[in-house]
Amino acid sequence: MEIKVDVKGLQGVEDALSQAGPKIAKASLRKGLIAGGQVLVDAVKGLTPVAKVGTPQREPGELRDAMTMKTKLSAKEQSGYTVIGAEYKKEDGSQSPGVYDKFVEFGSIHGAAQPHMRPGFDQAKGAALDKFTEVMREGVDSLKS
Repeated sequence: MEIKVDVKGLQGVEDALSQAGPKIAKASLRKGLIAGGQVLVDAVKGLTPVAKVGTPQREPGELRDAMTMKTKLSAKEQSGYTVIGAEYKKEDGSQSPGVYDKFVEFGSIHGAAQPHMRPGFDQAKGAALDKFTEVMREGVDSLKS
């Protein structure tokens, strides 16, 4: 399960960064996306259920520990995004946290839903946006000095 957020309305910040040159703008954007994304990852990890007992397929805390983010920037535009979710490891196949997380979030015939992604996003979205904005503004302020 992934959550994607578009941030709009920071025109002054965007203008200042675009005038600074693409490399500086992308570096600031990457830092902002990572900072905001980390706030969301921390919130989701705090709500991710942890099994009391391990199984042959899973260790307690494996799903929580697999929560991560990937940040991507577009090559041509000064835009990007961060994806938050459980990491998928191809070598683990169907036992990978990236596969079974959706069954934990939404439930299945084997167990009731234990939502953590959406509640984590709802809980931390304001703080994540604040952190993203703070880091982006710091990037603009460093250009002025």
